[in-house]
Amino acid sequence: MILASVLLAGCSGLRIVDSQVAAYSKLEARPAQASWRFERLPSQQNLQEPQAMRQIKLEAMAAQELGKWGFKPQAESANAAANFSVQLSARIQRLERGPFDDPWQAHPFGWGLPGRDYVVTGSGRVIYTPFLPPIPQPWYVREVSLIIRDTSDNRVVYETKAQHEGRWADDEAVLPAMLAAALQGFPKPPEGKRMVNIEIPR
Repeated sequence: MILASVLLAGCSGLRIVDSQVAAYSKLEARPAQASWRFERLPSQQNLQEPQAMRQIKLEAMAAQELGKWGFKPQAESANAAANFSVQLSARIQRLERGPFDDPWQAHPFGWGLPGRDYVVTGSGRVIYTPFLPPIPQPWYVREVSLIIRDTSDNRVVYETKAQHEGRWADDEAVLPAMLAAALQGFPKPPEGKRMVNIEIPR
């Protein structure tokens, strides 16, 4: 069943961004005519390039996802003040290789993995290949977090976080999918951690 899903996704030109999501809500229903504004933490203020541009892009991605749930930016709202504030952050870590890449599995004649990188001849002789070390592929660990507060009393009414790991380097495609996963089920998401899969174009 899993193999069939993977094959169908490949044929349809889609890929799946799987995120580990944990969300907590104090809301009973979707707020009516909700307006919001971003609230930057002290560490997010007075950012220099390229961090400033990354934060602006991230906020634009989050604004699009929030709009799908009925939230309107403060400037577009008829209200004089925003009903909610949104704290948004992201962490992206680039590793030189993935958690399952083991550079130390070498053999006497070069690099290789037992059971995969050798050939057994008819006489029983083992010939190892390749003779050059494999080129490691980068691995990306990402996390996005949103905290929504009621501006009337500064109370946190929604907190959500999504984590994803993989080899895709295109943040501008992966991060929106992670934000969509983080907000899935709003305003009453399932309790506890869960895996959320979002399909995006290849």
